[in-house]
Amino acid sequence: MKRFEVGARVHEPTYGAGSVIAIEDAYTRIQFDDNTVRKFLTSLAKLEPSSEPAPPTRPRARKRKTASTSAAKTKKAAKAAAPADAAE
Repeated sequence: MKRFEVGARVHEPTYGAGSVIAIEDAYTRIQFDDNTVRKFLTSLAKLEPSSEPAPPTRPRARKRKTASTSAAKTKKAAKAAAPADAAE
């Protein structure tokens, strides 16, 4: 049974290259290069050491709520409510 340290680069035949992010009692958690995290039973996992470097990380861009977006939503809500008010 191969033991890896946290941060070690590994290769798994199905999912490809990744980095060990946690070692638990009988499990090893790996974050793969496509940003998925998978948990493997250490004794059954087919992990091999990899010399492939980790891909550069990019910060995720967050959408900002703008005043025009909020105003547009308010107008739509008012427009949808207006016909119901007119019927009364």
